[in-house]
Amino acid sequence: MHININLTDPPSETTLPVSATTCPDSSPRTGPNPPYLYFAYGSNLSPTQMKIRCTVNPSHSGKPLAIATLPKWRWLICEAGYANVLPPKGLRVGTQKSEIAEKVPVSGSEDAVYGVLYAMDPADETILDGYEGVDRDAEEAGVGIPREQGEGDYNKWYLDATIVEWLDDGLEGKGSSGEQVSVLVYVDEERIRLGPPKEEYIGRMNRAIRESVALGVSEKWVDEVMRRFIPK
Repeated sequence: MHININLTDPPSETTLPVSATTCPDSSPRTGPNPPYLYFAYGSNLSPTQMKIRCTVNPSHSGKPLAIATLPKWRWLICEAGYANVLPPKGLRVGTQKSEIAEKVPVSGSEDAVYGVLYAMDPADETILDGYEGVDRDAEEAGVGIPREQGEGDYNKWYLDATIVEWLDDGLEGKGSSGEQVSVLVYVDEERIRLGPPKEEYIGRMNRAIRESVALGVSEKWVDEVMRRFIPK
């Protein structure tokens, strides 16, 4: 499925399409053919925060385009005090395969992680990489040589997400709910032990919850999953 998001393609170190749905034997860490959308699941669920962070083209990179889910993934606050996601068993790497992962609860009755999709300006994506502490050594491994996370805080994964609702009626080439689209997800592969949120993160997450629920993220899912970790 091709979606015209009117965005200059990011510099390509990635030429092979990778999809957790269509290419189960491929590592989701290797990049897809652009364009792809950014799947936010933590404090970047807040368009307000995205516009603050994405200083090159905030009106574009901070515009929410869709609500989507990662089926069978799990949402948590990890020992670092920030949001993280754990992939299904078939996609897990490194520490994600350890017994620690078994303590991460299923993400609600839907067994999925909700997120907000954004079309990132390539320069803003670079800025976001800095906020997320992307593992540059892993990113520079190149196509066909997926690397586990090293010194960075998060690694960049590329896979399919399932559309729940499109928010932009003018998006050319968009599909319907239930469609699969290629997304970028920041994943901390190492820190998967459950932990309390950092104090400063609680306020940002509550803003993210308010704004994302207003956009269409399931409030029931928020109560089942996020509220296990984030007090009001």
